[in-house]
Amino acid sequence: MQSSVFRFFANLFHKLALWFDASLFGRVFNRVSAFGARVFRHSVLGRFLAAENMGEFFKESLLYRLLTLPITLLRRIADKIGPFCSRTATSSSFNFLFSSWHSISSRTYGITLLFFSVFYTLFRTLWAEPRLTERVAVLALFVLAVFAIVINRSIKSLFKGSSILSGLGGLFCEIRKDVDSKLFLKDPEFSLPRPVMGLLIGLFFAFLLSFLPPVVALLLCGGLIFLFFTLKSPAFCVFTVIIAAPFLPTMVLAGLSLLAALSFGLKLALQQDMKLRPVPLAGCIIIFAFSLLLGTLNSFTFIKSLQIAFIYLAFILFYFVAYQTLDTPKKWRAAVVSFLLMAGLVALYGVYQNFAGVSSTQSWVDSEMFTSIKIRVYSTFDNPNVLGEYLVLLIPVALAVIWKSRTDGQKLLYAGLFAVLVACLVFTWSRGAWLGVMLAVALYCIVMDKRWSLLAVLGIFMIPFLLSSGSAIADRILSIGNTADTSTAYRVSIWRAAVTMIRDFWLGGVGPGSEAFTMIYPKYALAGANYALHSHNLFLQLWVETGISGILSFLAMILCFARSSFSLSIYRRRSSFDKALCMAMAAGVLGFLFQGLTDNVWYNYKMVLIFWIMLAFASSAAAPDFDGGDRL
Repeated sequence: MQSSVFRFFANLFHKLALWFDASLFGRVFNRVSAFGARVFRHSVLGRFLAAENMGEFFKESLLYRLLTLPITLLRRIADKIGPFCSRTATSSSFNFLFSSWHSISSRTYGITLLFFSVFYTLFRTLWAEPRLTERVAVLALFVLAVFAIVINRSIKSLFKGSSILSGLGGLFCEIRKDVDSKLFLKDPEFSLPRPVMGLLIGLFFAFLLSFLPPVVALLLCGGLIFLFFTLKSPAFCVFTVIIAAPFLPTMVLAGLSLLAALSFGLKLALQQDMKLRPVPLAGCIIIFAFSLLLGTLNSFTFIKSLQIAFIYLAFILFYFVAYQTLDTPKKWRAAVVSFLLMAGLVALYGVYQNFAGVSSTQSWVDSEMFTSIKIRVYSTFDNPNVLGEYLVLLIPVALAVIWKSRTDGQKLLYAGLFAVLVACLVFTWSRGAWLGVMLAVALYCIVMDKRWSLLAVLGIFMIPFLLSSGSAIADRILSIGNTADTSTAYRVSIWRAAVTMIRDFWLGGVGPGSEAFTMIYPKYALAGANYALHSHNLFLQLWVETGISGILSFLAMILCFARSSFSLSIYRRRSSFDKALCMAMAAGVLGFLFQGLTDNVWYNYKMVLIFWIMLAFASSAAAPDFDGGDRL
């Protein structure tokens, strides 16, 4: 798609940049910026952000060897049973089908469908008279089975001309050109045991669908197929969690995270030559995980805190699996784009809620102070502030993709997505999210191009004029820090009470979860805030829940994360696309944490998972062995 509008503005901004660099002011500005960059590089902060030999000290420590002991044991298991598993996979028909589902003859699938249709018709006839729709569906499957038997093609060769299906297949299975190049398979490759396995599989699924309730049978069959693909490829489950994170319930996401870890562990135990990537944040994250367990042991509501700790640890484990799985540019780009497109759907639903109308809880809006705000959208997150937290993470990424897209069509697509994300953020009326995204976007723009700092200075002078407009947005921003606003006064009272709680429980915390917090909080509550589910501040909340080791390890983890991201963006020579997206993700995380100063952004546990997903994305792009190229 060729866009004259985009081309016009691109040429205009390019000419303005050239004019600026050639002008006297531009030359002075560039020299001052270069001098400031040299000073920064040689400063203590600059040398720290350079991140040379990052993680080497931890890798040589005794703690590292103790924490990697499970991986060492899995390696030894792989050395022992790896050759046996390879021989079994070669000789066993079932294992062969399991490991080579994409390259075997379509005749195997045809026979499976053929026997399924025959047995299903037989079972349904004996059990009850099949309906017309069932007969039509079985007949269609029978015709498809005959077609699959006749063509004798593999799945990969059958869809060789489809770029979409080939691209999806390349994410979850190994592409072998010698198999892909075959248009038709030879008869000797279609041996007798495979039709027998097709018969047994067809009989099994026919039995399930015939004698179980339809919904239960379909869910069971779908679950078995999903389990098959997950055990075959951990990347399949990782992509499922990334795509479904804004939509599925928390416990389902936790279960899928553990399933991804199980699949990765099996792969690690069975493949002798599997390589693991070093994780720079591993030390801080593991200490934080131990702090969660320590806080759980100290909890006043042990069972509830144990459930919350399980969810946290499952999502932390998913971070490690995603980091190891998204090890190629193709997988990483596909995961980022999928995550971004899902954000577009979430935001689009939020915009729809604003115009279609949705019920808003009275406590979300101070109706006396903001008479013009009637609706605050929440999309799939059940709370407008949580939706705002989610958008803070994604908006800088959408901006980076627009910035670095090569074609006009891609720029137009992501510009539309960016507009929807921003509109949805406005309709949340979340002041903390607005400030967070302002910080994230400003930080991203200034790091990526120093000339944006001039616009930032001009923007500061424009703020008084914008705030004096009398609009609902201006009134909402001006209310920040105004104790007349019930929300602000309520938060200040809770923060004061939380600080008092920390004085008594600073060492081990009271335990993860709102149940432990609400049990202790009433003893410290101040007037006007007699009840609270959390401290409305992420850092205070982590200290209250996990103690001093939890908050210190979390701060150290964020510091190391920022170090690796800024190092990639400023110091290391890497493709511009890598730098842009990695810096956008880091900026989004820092904006998210900035919002955490005014709210407990981990109160919704789906946001905990999304936080770790963003960390996995940025950490993977910043890894020394990664090179994503310049194109999306």
